[in-house]
Amino acid sequence: MRRLISITVLLMLLAGLWLPSVSAAQSEGEAVDVIVLSEGPTDALAAHIQALGGTVRYQYRNAPVIAASVPADKLGDVAAFAGVVDVQKDRIVQLTDTLDEGKNDQNPLSYVAEDTAGVDVEAVDPVTIDPNELPEGYANFLYTGAINTWEDTTAGDGTIVAVVDTGTVPNTCIGHAVIGAPGYPDGYNASGDGIPATSTSNHWHGTHVGGVIASACALDFSTNPSHPIYQAQASHLGWPVDFLPIYGQAPEAQLYPVKVFPASGAGVPTSVILDGLDHVLTLKKDGLLDVDVINMSLGGPTGWDGRDAYDRFMEELADADILVVTSAGNEGPIPNSVGSPATSFGAVSVGALDYAPSSRTFYEYIGLAVWPGAAGQGLVMRPTSETRVVNFSSRGPLSDGRFGPEIAALGHWTFHEGPNGELRWAGGTSFSAPTVAGGAALLNAWWEGQGSETDPTILENVLLGGANPDVVAPTWQGINDQGYGTLDVPASLDRLVTGDWALDPAQKSGELQASILGKPVRKKVQTWESDQITLGPSEPFNAVFEIGQWTSKVTIEVYDIVAPDNSAYAYWPNALEVHVQSAKRTAYPHPVERYWYPYFYGETFQIEIEDGPWTSPFGLEANQPMEPGLMKLSLIGDYSNEAPVSFKVRIIRENFRERLHKKNRIANGVIKMADSTLVPVEIPDGTTTATFDLTWHRDWSKFPTSDVDMVIFDPLFALASVEGATGSAPERAMIEAPTAGTWYVLISGYEVHKPDNYDLYLTLEGESESGHPGKGRGR
Repeated sequence: MRRLISITVLLMLLAGLWLPSVSAAQSEGEAVDVIVLSEGPTDALAAHIQALGGTVRYQYRNAPVIAASVPADKLGDVAAFAGVVDVQKDRIVQLTDTLDEGKNDQNPLSYVAEDTAGVDVEAVDPVTIDPNELPEGYANFLYTGAINTWEDTTAGDGTIVAVVDTGTVPNTCIGHAVIGAPGYPDGYNASGDGIPATSTSNHWHGTHVGGVIASACALDFSTNPSHPIYQAQASHLGWPVDFLPIYGQAPEAQLYPVKVFPASGAGVPTSVILDGLDHVLTLKKDGLLDVDVINMSLGGPTGWDGRDAYDRFMEELADADILVVTSAGNEGPIPNSVGSPATSFGAVSVGALDYAPSSRTFYEYIGLAVWPGAAGQGLVMRPTSETRVVNFSSRGPLSDGRFGPEIAALGHWTFHEGPNGELRWAGGTSFSAPTVAGGAALLNAWWEGQGSETDPTILENVLLGGANPDVVAPTWQGINDQGYGTLDVPASLDRLVTGDWALDPAQKSGELQASILGKPVRKKVQTWESDQITLGPSEPFNAVFEIGQWTSKVTIEVYDIVAPDNSAYAYWPNALEVHVQSAKRTAYPHPVERYWYPYFYGETFQIEIEDGPWTSPFGLEANQPMEPGLMKLSLIGDYSNEAPVSFKVRIIRENFRERLHKKNRIANGVIKMADSTLVPVEIPDGTTTATFDLTWHRDWSKFPTSDVDMVIFDPLFALASVEGATGSAPERAMIEAPTAGTWYVLISGYEVHKPDNYDLYLTLEGESESGHPGKGRGR
């Protein structure tokens, strides 16, 4: 739905084109925002777009790509221009972390430490620290072994990492690292909000990311040894009262802020992200700033893994000797949930790990400061010491059969200083990505110290080849959970130094396959039942099953649920985490995403999924068509569980759906990328409900998937419904009590990478129902 602003503008333009009642003034300048990929130079293409009445917003200097606002009726002319290989809508991109949400509305994935009076934050020279004198565990630079390479890698000195994010503020911990460039002393602001990339007004996300890479500071509690932060770590980490380090992987690396999100942290069009990447390429190619690594903790869904606009820039960045590291996404534990640009061929995608010392420290703090009087939460909510892939970390396989993510690192309860000196714990793959980017900075510093130019292929190969597949416990060692394994900087450095640069290909993953129920059989009820399933914390169970053209209803019953009731003393008591995703792939949000506490809610629950409403004990969860493809159910022990949770599952698939009747088909044809078709439809008096169904061939059961939109206007050409402009395939929109007259349906090829066949159906209900729809035709 985030793209509907552009779609609405497109519709307004078409209103001016097709209806004489809409004046030319109303349609003048109305356009839809697109990204156009070309085979070569784009000057002629830019001139062509302008001649068509469009506006070129970005003519990227370093890739044959243009972002433009194009009159809707001219999109086909743009797509047909010589050299154009693809036209894509300008998707909204989000930070990969849902920062204000988490386990529930009251418990987000980020916490600011309360009342830090008496806590001194002091900058520290990391080269003065003897790794042999440090306590065991906790710090991310110890998990990865980074500190053991600092002497050989000069702690990253000489490497520049561009942080493509919300801006990066030079606070106490990273003030030594944040740099500008000629003409850009405060970094680059692509967001257009007018606030410099280094301003303390910016969202904290990019500063936290920068801290993960290059922080070099410590906390001194000498004047306040009873502070909850110090007490929380004392029993789990053992740092002295006058020295609790907050170090990044490469504390001597430099950070160049590339601000692409506004100060609010809100999503932005893809074209803005590309402008940030283009800026980095310009600095590099013009010899103004030798950027070596880019960190991108952002992403979203895609219908064609590895072939969207990002990938063209990834090629250019690699050619410019820049390594790109990106977060895998936070849509786990559902399989096939890695988002773009982590699906790119040219970026290192990173999943998130949960290390016991970090989690215990945070939970201990919760019991001391947030839920006073509940000391001991560290061992209550993290009783076992194994390293895990955290629940939310997106999993493979990718839609084209590649595995993903490629590597994993700490991404749960990282602890760093914010833009205004605040201290914060945060979780998400946004913070596992910069852990790997920091590791890459160390390797690159050694490499450049030998007189060599950054080689992203070699860096990627040694990062992945040096990854340790055995750090996480066996439950999480699958290649679609952790990729090659956990970041191990010393092992990667050894490969780099010894010339062991070749990467042994990992096992092939293959496309996601159904695991239960078999093929849907028309007019049959098919049932699958499990034995008792017992899951420890963060242990997942996945059931994948096919939804066919006949599937009318799916009922998921989870019963005999048993989890010890520890709610009297656990801040987050034992729970079963429940996720259900339709046939949608990559980083789409899940229609059902709940926590089930059996001692509060009961020992059983049921989710009913129909061709329309999805309901659970919590009420209506979603309303969308039944989508052909693979439906995914993921049940997982909550990551803060003290004890295992057990249950049984029954899945009932009913296959009594009737095909849409041909007599109700009012339009059909072939649609290509950027095509727009307006269908006038007569709706008679007395109609109580008009249901529009738009289907096409390449739905979520196919790869690549077409994304075709349907938006409806009433007889006055007022916008009546955008229900059919989502990521669903097929799309549906229902109009209650429609006014009699000529309605208009706009069908738009939002992303159609290969020509597709569409059909538009209209079903009328009411006193005037005659068994056949209003007439219409595509134009």
